[in-house]
Amino acid sequence: METVNLKEFGPIISDRETGFKIYNLIKAKNPHSTIVNIDMDGIKSMATFCAKQIFGKLYIDLTPSVFYNNIKIIRATEDVKLIIRLGIQNAVENL
Repeated sequence: METVNLKEFGPIISDRETGFKIYNLIKAKNPHSTIVNIDMDGIKSMATFCAKQIFGKLYIDLTPSVFYNNIKIIRATEDVKLIIRLGIQNAVENL
């Protein structure tokens, strides 16, 4: 099990460069074959396009089954969870 702590990128994740860094941090933990905890402690908000860039791309790249088994979002507020769900939905709709 690996952990990616996003606190250093917060409290608001709102630009493409940050989204790209976060996506690459998560991918470097090999989520295809290991569980990766994404620690959202200290993140108050996230731009929907960043959620799409990070979590939507992971959802598509990993497949839904692997994503839900291996990507664990922890300590996220309900608002951030909603934004992540919207980002995934937007990514799927734009396939």
